[in-house]
Amino acid sequence: MPDAQGLIAVWLDVAPQHEEEFNDWYNLEHLRQVVALPGVVRARRYRADDAPLKYLAWYETGDETIEGGAGFQHVVQNPTPWSQRMRRFYGDNRERMNFRLMCDVGHAAPADTPWLYIVHTDIPDDIVGEYNEWYDQEHLPRLVTVPGVVRARRYTATSGNPRYLTAYELTDPNAFEGPEGLKARKTPWTAKMRSLFHNTRRRMCRLVLPAVTHEEASVGAER
Repeated sequence: MPDAQGLIAVWLDVAPQHEEEFNDWYNLEHLRQVVALPGVVRARRYRADDAPLKYLAWYETGDETIEGGAGFQHVVQNPTPWSQRMRRFYGDNRERMNFRLMCDVGHAAPADTPWLYIVHTDIPDDIVGEYNEWYDQEHLPRLVTVPGVVRARRYTATSGNPRYLTAYELTDPNAFEGPEGLKARKTPWTAKMRSLFHNTRRRMCRLVLPAVTHEEASVGAER
């Protein structure tokens, strides 16, 4: 399976009366249609009940150019009848962002972890160099040693904001709140850098659809 160096993250929400059909559309048609495109490696879906937009589609891509490519844009510009119907339900309740992978620490779990904790943030331009050094050399290596934390990946946005996104794959949603999690985050450098975060959003997301790979979606599309 090819490495995924890019990410397309899509937040969507619909009114409760359309939620069941919305999930059927995503799980049975839309996500597989996108994953079958060239350059899309795999995708999952998550739910964050405390988020303004509750559902997250997480498309891992070969690189950050896939969203602007012909295949992805064809799907956007030529919706299926079911997609047209769903667009009427979610309307402007959508956020789509494109990212490039910066750092990958830990290991890919043999099965999807049940939780994904994501942190979006911006940082002042004059400390970006130190920010990246802190995250890659201290913060992520410490956090992936915490029990319940399997992997951490950090991205920079090529469209949309905040500029940076960090995603932690967790087996325990409370991993960072236990003694070892608190210890891993308690350093002078971490205190300094976190005090400079702005435009920050944090979301604990629960897995609702395990990974569908490009190979699986492509076989389905050929039937």
